[in-house]
Amino acid sequence: MHEATVQLEYAPLQDGLLLARVCFNRPQALNALDHSMIQELLVILDDIEANPQVVCVWIESVTERAFCAGGDVRDVTDQGRAGGLIDLSHASAYLADEYLLDVRLRLSPKPVIAWGDGYILGGGMGVFQGAHIRIVTPHSQLAMPEVRIGFVPDCGGSWFLNRVPYGLGQALAMSGVMVNAADALYLNLADWRLPRQAKADVLALLQGVAWGSGDALSLIKACIQSQQCPEEGHPSGWATQGPALAADIRHHTPSAVWAVLERWAERDPELMHGLELASPGAALIAGYQFQRAHLQNIGQCVIQEHDLGMRLLQDGEWCEGVRALLIDKDKAPRWRFGSVADVEPSWIAAMMMSHGLAWRTPAETRACRACDCTLIRR
Repeated sequence: MHEATVQLEYAPLQDGLLLARVCFNRPQALNALDHSMIQELLVILDDIEANPQVVCVWIESVTERAFCAGGDVRDVTDQGRAGGLIDLSHASAYLADEYLLDVRLRLSPKPVIAWGDGYILGGGMGVFQGAHIRIVTPHSQLAMPEVRIGFVPDCGGSWFLNRVPYGLGQALAMSGVMVNAADALYLNLADWRLPRQAKADVLALLQGVAWGSGDALSLIKACIQSQQCPEEGHPSGWATQGPALAADIRHHTPSAVWAVLERWAERDPELMHGLELASPGAALIAGYQFQRAHLQNIGQCVIQEHDLGMRLLQDGEWCEGVRALLIDKDKAPRWRFGSVADVEPSWIAAMMMSHGLAWRTPAETRACRACDCTLIRR
């Protein structure tokens, strides 16, 4: 019998109330989100929101290796289709549902707690950042690594990376670098760092919360604070180097930011580890999207990310990145451009073109019930 890739159980709280425990259960793929998992999660959210007994949502993983290692990009790109996708209908529907999930989590009327142990990457970051309370452990590793497969940060990435202090989200978006738990706290990508073994204690403490007595989030935070890890003996690398890097990239164009990142990769290889793996074209598009999203809401951001996904799939850059990293695994992508200096302004303009009537019709859209945005379904 096929085991569900998303498990749901209800834990009793005080006064007959319930905690909804949602568990990712695709360990062999590090919980990479395929379309069926996303659709299961959307149905679960429907059930949770309709059930007045449920007062809180807890999201975790069945494996300590990963909370969620991203979206199932093999499927989205048709197994790294050579030359790019012609029929975008499946990829478009997948991304629309994935982004809808991320927006609905963020706007959930009930507190959402994410236990982010292990890898939290890409689409997993979209889910994790959608939670009201984001918990990491000393084993957590976080990244929006899309530029390394010829894509750009999505799942609201251009929105939540703009909430990283000092504009450092642009460096994360364009480089795809991975950060640890201490870095995540400094960069506003997590709220609490708890020992791995504290999970059971936190869940037990939640059972004693007086949910009807006031601000539930404040009561939850008090439970978590009692379990947090002691301060580390040394600050995170981003806390140490971040202010200087932020000063170097502030108010620059994406091309100039990239030049700064390359200099930093020579100066601090650990901070900018793997910078050379990024698609030059995707890195620039990620920078422009980050800047464009600065004053936008999350609905506007995911619509633009959807447009960018469709164009990069047609162009072939995203498919080539997936082929090189995940399909053939030769780790030798044939990017459209050899360097950032080679990226053609006309190509950037074509990728960044604002969405319009030519890109969608009423029959090709799906309204998000959680806000006033419309997610494209081509």
